[in-house]
Amino acid sequence: MATAANPRKRLRSVSPASSVASGATSLRGSTPLNVPSSAIFSPGLFDKAAQYHAQHASSRPYKHCIIDELVSDTLLRCVRREVTTQLHFTPKETDIYKLHQTGDLLNISGLSSRDREKLSALHSLRDSMYSSEFRAFITEICDCGPLSGLKQDMSINCYVKGSHLLTHDDVIGSRRVSYILYLPDPEDKDCDVEDVHGRNLGWDPAWGGALRLYEMDAKGAPKAEWSKVVPPAWNQLTFFVVQPGVSFHDVEEVVVDKPRLAISGWFHLPQKGEDGYIEGLQESLNLDSSRAALADAAAAAAAGLGELPSPMLTGISDFPLGTDRAYTALTQQDIEYLAATVNPKYLDVNTILNSRDEFVDLSLLELDGILNDEFAAKLREYIEELEKSPVPVSVSDAAKLKSEWRVSRPPHKHRYLYIEPSREAEPSTPIQQLVAVVASQQFRKWLTSITGVAELSHSRVLARRFRQGLDYTLATTGLNLVDENGTAPIDDDGDASGGLLEGTLCITPTIGWDEGEFGGYELYMDDGTANDDQPDQTSGDREHRDSDDDQNDPAVYLSGSRSKRRKELEQLRAESKLSVGDDGSIATCEGRANVDELFDDSDDDGEVEESAGDSVLLTSQAKWNVLTIVYRDPGVLKFVKYVSQNAPGSRWDVTGEWKPTYNSREDTPASDSD
Repeated sequence: MATAANPRKRLRSVSPASSVASGATSLRGSTPLNVPSSAIFSPGLFDKAAQYHAQHASSRPYKHCIIDELVSDTLLRCVRREVTTQLHFTPKETDIYKLHQTGDLLNISGLSSRDREKLSALHSLRDSMYSSEFRAFITEICDCGPLSGLKQDMSINCYVKGSHLLTHDDVIGSRRVSYILYLPDPEDKDCDVEDVHGRNLGWDPAWGGALRLYEMDAKGAPKAEWSKVVPPAWNQLTFFVVQPGVSFHDVEEVVVDKPRLAISGWFHLPQKGEDGYIEGLQESLNLDSSRAALADAAAAAAAGLGELPSPMLTGISDFPLGTDRAYTALTQQDIEYLAATVNPKYLDVNTILNSRDEFVDLSLLELDGILNDEFAAKLREYIEELEKSPVPVSVSDAAKLKSEWRVSRPPHKHRYLYIEPSREAEPSTPIQQLVAVVASQQFRKWLTSITGVAELSHSRVLARRFRQGLDYTLATTGLNLVDENGTAPIDDDGDASGGLLEGTLCITPTIGWDEGEFGGYELYMDDGTANDDQPDQTSGDREHRDSDDDQNDPAVYLSGSRSKRRKELEQLRAESKLSVGDDGSIATCEGRANVDELFDDSDDDGEVEESAGDSVLLTSQAKWNVLTIVYRDPGVLKFVKYVSQNAPGSRWDVTGEWKPTYNSREDTPASDSD
């Protein structure tokens, strides 16, 4: 069942890993503070700046650099031991990521000297990486100009089984260079991957967790598939200049029960008062990138290279059956047409009237068994056969397999397979038949009857397949949808920010989705801008979210079955030396520094902060033969969560969006009749 209209209701929990501390080294000491850089970094590192500059200049798909041995192996083992025995990790999940993370490591400076000593190796590494010498080294390699030593931005991420980070370009504020330093277990006996010197790299690429870089297509957007893969490796630093609309990357899902530890962060532009600070430089860079984006968008539009599928809402007159713009009541012919696929229960006048009353009250209907038995059986058999067949992974795969499915793009907004209604060929498969029905005039008239929402002038209908380990949609308000003229459909008062009637007919035949563990659920939530004059309109405007910014991110939500979660946490406590809070946060209990107040995101009573979860309006898990209809106001975000590689199958649905022409739902006949 869907979860709705209950701000305390939670998604299912994100299970933390029980093995974060399992790879602690046998080293017991810590390096002292203020260690000279010669003892921190690998010997001769700074002498190789020209070599790394050449590597950076020739790299693709955009300029980046990989340093295989950044720091002293002894020091980094000390750092890893401190991380796995002293720090507190908190589970975090939004539409774009799922991981565990510490707080900002800048907070180390605020600890007492006694507690700071327990993190002395990490403290030394942090200070050395933001030293003037190392910043100059990065600048020489990247030709990126001066970098700030004052604004330090570093944290530690732990990716466990199921963790991931979807496509984004890292552009926020004054970020200039993005970096990641990997800390896998260099003594992991399950890993047989070695460097040229025979040293264990601590991570097998088959375990997932790779950094993946995206090439741009002709229209200036990232291609649907990545073109460069950088697997984690012990003591490896990867970095690149943050470039708006260019530096797109993601982190592949981890598929094993091992922690992928890494220190990550950003070097920023110099701040006011620092050498190299230029008044207005940040604003200028942002303005230039905005102008370039607009130019790219204009060029793409002129070349007909739009987003796929197109965000265009199709006017009713474009369909062969679109002759009745008055949306009169369902006729007997309409009912006979729909009865070929729709359960007769939902064509009954009493059911329609009762459902309309419910929709007026809740703006939500969930219609279980919406398809009749005969058509549902035929559709299910067809989908189950597709589940057994080769799955198109790339655009070229779809072409080679002569698939009816296309790959959506760009990946910083969404990725899935889709089918659109055909205006020419007759439907030849059950899914095509269902898409044709949902896109039909008869179905729109039925929607008006069962919801009371009249004058549905424009629509967009798709069949979608969300593949394991690949597919998702990122949060958007849906106000990026436009009409056939390329503009947002407007109501009688010229308001382009009205709501949408939306329906998702979920046709996922596999079971095991109810807990939300594997993603694939559709989630609606309030983004906090419902009363703003200019609400956020597209996922493209929100693509730059990262885990350190989630306190202010409206797409943050919390997971919940407390009883189930407590059992999992009790098991974690029993099996390891971890200290696991009831909020799912991970820490260790062996001589831990008193850093909870700096690295813990939970409340004093151990419960996770409730405010973010309170914004969740509806959670609908993947299921079979259920139609969910909602009226979505401006300021309500929607996304389909990334489908895990461990999911029982693909998520399948047919989704539609319909734009009313009136000002508000109070103008509808259904509301007037109350």
